[in-house]
Order: sequence, then C-alpha cells, then structure tokens
Amino acid sequence: MTIVRAISRIVSYCRYYHRGQAFLRFAAGAVLAGMLFLPQLAAATTVRMITTLGTIDIELYDDQAPITVANFLRYAGRGDYSTNGIIYRSAPGFVIQGGGYAYQDIPSPFGLYRYFFHIPTDPPVQNEFSPSRSNLRGTIAMAKLPGNPDSATSDWFINLADNSANLDYQNGGFTVFGQVLNPGMNIVDAISILPRLDASNASVTCSIPLCNLPISAFNTLPVINYNSATGLDPSNLVMVTSIPNVTATKTSYGTTSAYAADVDMTLLNPNSNRTVDTATSTSWLATFTPPFGKTVQFNDEISRFTMSGAMGPAGRVVTLYHGINASVNRYYAYGPTPDNATPHWYDFTFDGTTGAEIVGNKILLHFVDGQRGDDDLTVNNSITHTGAPVLETDITTSSSSSSNSYGCSIAARPSQSAGNGDWVLVSLFLAFVALVRRHTRR
Repeated sequence: MTIVRAISRIVSYCRYYHRGQAFLRFAAGAVLAGMLFLPQLAAATTVRMITTLGTIDIELYDDQAPITVANFLRYAGRGDYSTNGIIYRSAPGFVIQGGGYAYQDIPSPFGLYRYFFHIPTDPPVQNEFSPSRSNLRGTIAMAKLPGNPDSATSDWFINLADNSANLDYQNGGFTVFGQVLNPGMNIVDAISILPRLDASNASVTCSIPLCNLPISAFNTLPVINYNSATGLDPSNLVMVTSIPNVTATKTSYGTTSAYAADVDMTLLNPNSNRTVDTATSTSWLATFTPPFGKTVQFNDEISRFTMSGAMGPAGRVVTLYHGINASVNRYYAYGPTPDNATPHWYDFTFDGTTGAEIVGNKILLHFVDGQRGDDDLTVNNSITHTGAPVLETDITTSSSSSSNSYGCSIAARPSQSAGNGDWVLVSLFLAFVALVRRHTRR
C-alpha cells in the first residue's frame, strides 16, 4: 500500500466515525506513522569499477536480472576482474569488452614470464534477456558463445551505441544487467578511441624476456602509449585496478556469496574469501540459544567483513547476494551490542535503523557506525560485521523441511515461562479488540 492510499483511507475512516471518535483518529494516526517508518526499498546496487583511465560506476538491475547480477558480483568480489584483469577488446561504435582475461608474472630461469590467461570460470548462467532491458548505449551485458543462449560465464561488455537491432535478436538476446552512470561513459568512450593492437596472430614483443603472446582473443587490444620497439608492458594495458565496494566469501559447500556496499565504500573480507573457519564457527554456535519453539539452521555461511568510508548519521547498506542452496528467512549477527559487550548471537532483523531485510535472493544489511551490528561499537568510519543467513522454522514443522537444509541445525525446547508470556500477549490483544468494538458501538 502506498502512503497516499493510506492517507486517503485514514481520512475516510475518520469521517465515517465522525470527529468525536478521538480514539479511532488516534489509532489511524498511529497506523500512518507506522507506515511512514516502514523500511523503504533500497536503491539498486551500484558497482564502482576503477580502471587505468578512470572510474566507471555501474547501476545493476539486480531485481530484473538477479541471476546475472549475482554471477557478476561473485567474480568481482573474488577479485577475478581486478587482479591484473584487462579490458581486452575494443570495437569503436560497438562495444568494449572485459571480464575475460588477466595476466600473472611467473619467475623463470630467464627472468619473469608474463602469462596471459582466461579467468577461471564458474558454471554458465541462465540467460535473462528481456525486451524491457535493451542493448542501448551505456548498458552492460554478458558475452556468451554463439548458438548457446545459456553460456555466459565471466565476460561482459559495455555498449558504445544502440545495438538493440543486433544484440536483442540473436542467440536468445544478450542479457543486459546494468547501466553505466554519468560521467562514467566519458571513461568508456576514452577507452574506445585508444589505438588497438593486433596481438592475435602477429609476433608481439613483451617488455620482459618471455610471454605467451599472441592470444587469439587479443585482435583488437586497446593500448596506451604502446611502442613496438620497447614491447608490451602492463602500463600499456587498460586494466581494472579495483572494485572496492564488492567482496565475496566462498562457503564450505562450494558456492560463493557476494557482498556489495554503497558505491563510495571500501569493503574488505579479512578471511581470504572464506567463511569463518570451522573451529571458530563451532565454538560460536555452541553459545547460540535458539528462540522459543524454533529450529535454526546456519547453512555453513558465517562470514565477516569490514566496511570503511564516510558513514554519515543515516548509516550505510551492504547487500548480500547469498549462495545458500536452501531458502533462508532470517539473519543472525555475532558480536557485542550496546547493552552487552560480550560477543553473542542476536537476531539482526531490521528495526528501522539497523538490521537485515530479506528481499528475494538478497539480504539488505543496514548499519550505523558504533551501533548494533558494528563489532567494535566505536564511531570511527569503519564497520566490522560478523553474521549469517539462516533457515528458521517452527519445531512442529522443522522435520518436514529438514531435507532441503544444509549445515548445523539447532533446536529450542518449549518452556513454561515462554508459554505464559505468549498468553499475556494474547490477553492484551483481546483487550485491545474489545476496546475498539466498544468505541465503534457508540
């Protein structure tokens, strides 16, 4: 329900019960106030891609192409794009392409050996092309193999022109999953007009004694100040040097979860792209007390990250694209809170300021520096957070759902005191209903 519709209904409600019904007007006002403070949908995830020539901010269509976006963020979060990754193709008036190749310098008896290689790929993803997301200038889309719509892996390209008449109607359509934000297209255009080197079949001299050029895919390699006499050097390549607001963690059962922070944040994973180690996780889980009547399954994904940058009083948001095979419906955090300095597990549900909102295949984590969810509880423009998405079910239904779950299962036992508390809540609710009915009869 929109706020405008809510106001309209409340006004009609008050008119129906006349001006004398102060109680009902107060109740309606409370409903409106509650709606005003409901969590608002977060803005789309934006990735900051820093290249040799400048910064390109890309707004991702994470609600319209969720599989493709999560796939892109996993590569970005692991550093596959930004660890000596290069933009290796330039077709002026058409596209620039990256996400496919990187290089590594390997010591050899003859000096450094520069090895260019294709980024190791995850399994291909399902094609998510939609006519509503056309291959227009400034959009980013996934490359794929000819004749196979569902073959996209790591390679992406940015459209330099309106390529919809071509790319929307071949091979199932090329999935557009984001849009370059201004002034990022100035950087994209600057890359597209660089001189191009054909390193696909001609002999190319490296600036070090050895390299594995030529590479067949490098037939239109954009280069900066290339001199054939001195050879090809990393300073000649257009490199993706950093994607600072994205990181990833690999779960123990092989999938990868990606975290994307607000675009001007720096996001780090101190666990070398792994979840918290098994011994530590086991120790922490031993202290977990489940809610009354619930079974909680942690699914082997207890992660920790640090976010730094200018926080501001409104706080920041980190979006978790989790790789859980089973569904999740709650998120727990581990660490100190303002009322308890000893690290402990607590329900990190969004309270209007901090906490987690589960929206489709992603979890929105809201933080305020120094408050709930910040492990050090110190206002220092840095937030460290430890937490885990979980599957929480009622004990009476947990047995039927356990076949679809993974990881550690922790069950609570009913207690008499908790049952008495529930009856108090029921009694208060019934009293409230009776009071409302009494006023409406006047």
